[in-house]
Amino acid sequence: MRMSIKNIKYKEWKFEVDAQLTKSTYDKVIGSGADECECNNCKNYISHRENVFPTEVRNLFSELGIDYRKEVEIVSFETLSNGFHHIGGWFHFKGRVLNGKDYRIPLSSGGYTIDLTPITDVFSIGFAEGEDLTFFSEKNGLVQVEFMTFIPWVIDKSLETK
Repeated sequence: MRMSIKNIKYKEWKFEVDAQLTKSTYDKVIGSGADECECNNCKNYISHRENVFPTEVRNLFSELGIDYRKEVEIVSFETLSNGFHHIGGWFHFKGRVLNGKDYRIPLSSGGYTIDLTPITDVFSIGFAEGEDLTFFSEKNGLVQVEFMTFIPWVIDKSLETK
């Protein structure tokens, strides 16, 4: 099967993308990482998911073939003093980054730190080669799309984790 490659530009990045293969992969996913999890942080995220992604990011995901309702994983970092929850997560698409910064900054001690690009006051995004916990069966040639956000607690307050 021949890939249908197209170039997509978003802010400082330029991607080479097989949006058809990406979309067909997401179409086969029944539940997202958060949907499969029983923890209250994921339940809260799911209840707020429609408000998480800025319009420009939803539009980008649509171009890339990513279904924003099918994140691979959600991570809860902390609850801030203002009550917002610091959440992160990621997706993948088939393709590669042609130019633009890699969100992973290598550390001299090994491993890396993350430097995401702010899109709004509460949402940041980054791109790098990667296949952590992916839905794709062929793990070569994947770009990992990492995001972080701050969301309110919108489900039953007694379920909130601090």
